[in-house]
Amino acid sequence: MGQVVLKRCDSYDDSDVLQALKEVFDALGGIERFIKPGTKVALKPNLVRKKRPEEGATTHPSIIKNLSILIKEAGGIVTVVESPGGLFTTSLLKGVYSYCGIEKAAESSGAILNYDLSEIEIDNPEGKYLKRVTVVKAIKDADIIINLPKLKTHGQMVFTGAVKNMFGAVPGELKAEYHYRMPEYNEFANALIDIYLSVKPSLNIMDAIIGMEGEGPTAGKPRRLGMIIAGEDAFEVDFTALNIIDADPISVPIISQGIERKLCPNKIDQINIIGENIEDVKIRGFDIPQLDTLKSIAFLSRGFLKHLTKKLKPYPVFNYDQCIGCAECMRACPAHVISMNNKKPEVNLSKCISCFCCQELCPQKAVNIKRHPIIDLYIKYRRRKRLVRS
Repeated sequence: MGQVVLKRCDSYDDSDVLQALKEVFDALGGIERFIKPGTKVALKPNLVRKKRPEEGATTHPSIIKNLSILIKEAGGIVTVVESPGGLFTTSLLKGVYSYCGIEKAAESSGAILNYDLSEIEIDNPEGKYLKRVTVVKAIKDADIIINLPKLKTHGQMVFTGAVKNMFGAVPGELKAEYHYRMPEYNEFANALIDIYLSVKPSLNIMDAIIGMEGEGPTAGKPRRLGMIIAGEDAFEVDFTALNIIDADPISVPIISQGIERKLCPNKIDQINIIGENIEDVKIRGFDIPQLDTLKSIAFLSRGFLKHLTKKLKPYPVFNYDQCIGCAECMRACPAHVISMNNKKPEVNLSKCISCFCCQELCPQKAVNIKRHPIIDLYIKYRRRKRLVRS
């Protein structure tokens, strides 16, 4: 049985975050279990794109700053490593580090920001789909990786947490290739699991002080949870986080596939929770995407389901009042089915793979995800049944 620490932290004030992180390490046996003098540490935050910290889409700079201070006090050498979505360039990294507040966090804590764009291909014997994985070299150069995910919803994967955050170890342009090669949700979830296994972190510290609900991972709404969730196993951290937001873990492809591969617990009582009582910190009414509901309609035959899925799958819709014509959605599309017409995007829905990279990387929140009315009715029915049961 693994251990997950639940630690209340009500604000991003340095004093609150520093104290919470100290208590997290104490609960896990002390920082010296992970950091020795001279240990090279890669901090892997979620910096999906240029977003202000208060938007709730990226790991808060206070987490990075204060964790770096603790690591350096223990004698470690800290490097922040991330590959955001889109082109992987020095100028893009600099913009993301600056906009997300990470540049200042590094300056005040002595952390190093990685600008090395080198890639390395590594063997992945535990992989199911990916036996070899290309990752940012700086990740593999470290002695240990500390994963710093943000608790958020996700349009395609329902939830993005510790396991999925390691997708950021893959250079930006290659992310699109994985999306296109594995458009089916469970296939892509298995690819994400394979990537996680290839660069498995020693520790996962989830920023759940303010998370994101609704149309995450970038266009949703910030939601205060007031928690830091930490553990050595990313699946256990994610499973715990999903219980806190009162989500069905099996509805998350990464979790369901992790359970099938015997990598993830299937009950919360299989995890040793340290700190807060999980029932005391649960968040009710957290807005969670339910985009792939067709698979749960038991009365549909498999053949008919396949046909119906194509007709009823969720799809992106562009809000032209908010669109600035930057074409970021077109460049981000793995299937290359978005074109620009008079500086406005248009999508070929018959070839859309519903990965929602367009929504994830839109700087203006001008991409909305729409569902067929039949699916909306079914989701309302399921939610009503769930409320009655609870």
